[in-house]
Amino acid sequence: MNLKGLSTADLLANELRQMINNGSLRDGERLVERDLASHFAVSRIPMREAIRQLEHDGLVEIFRNRGAIIRTLCVDDLNEIYQLRSLLEGEAIFQSANNLSADNLVRAELTHSLLASCTEFEQQGHLNREFHDLLYSGCRNRRLLTMINDSRNQVERYEYLQRKLLSETSLFQDDHASILAACQQRDAETARTEVRRHIQIAGEMLKDFVSRQEC
Repeated sequence: MNLKGLSTADLLANELRQMINNGSLRDGERLVERDLASHFAVSRIPMREAIRQLEHDGLVEIFRNRGAIIRTLCVDDLNEIYQLRSLLEGEAIFQSANNLSADNLVRAELTHSLLASCTEFEQQGHLNREFHDLLYSGCRNRRLLTMINDSRNQVERYEYLQRKLLSETSLFQDDHASILAACQQRDAETARTEVRRHIQIAGEMLKDFVSRQEC
């Protein structure tokens, strides 16, 4: 991550995200502004702003008289996120398919091949995101791509959800092959259909997983 130009609040928010992701801060735990400011040797003002950033990201909820509580995604959250992702990513690849460079198509094919033999969690995550990013690279709408990145982060920052998805990498390889083939043929409509179906399947898988955890 490029830290240049980040404010103290940004840096603190990044640290808190990592602590939530790795389990140092757990779901349902209260974020005590005073204690966290002391831990990081900063004033309470940037810490308060950092916690507000986490609220904006959906990582915490702030309650009157209770402060900030770390939250996790529920089934309704996932339903909303994956509906949005389906629309956004479908549109991105529709706009991208006819503009993709030959080089990025080759790179996407290589990434797809590497995913087939990869079994290491972090590398799987990196390759999966790279595959999609390469196929969206022909989309000229920067705001659309930013919205996609934000919506993906809402799920991918929860490691237990990411591990569930990546455990099904072999299943999703067929989806990826269909998406890649549509892009290679410059068939924007089929690419959009395949991406939306792929994302909807992933969303249903996670909703089922979370609903069973809540029982």
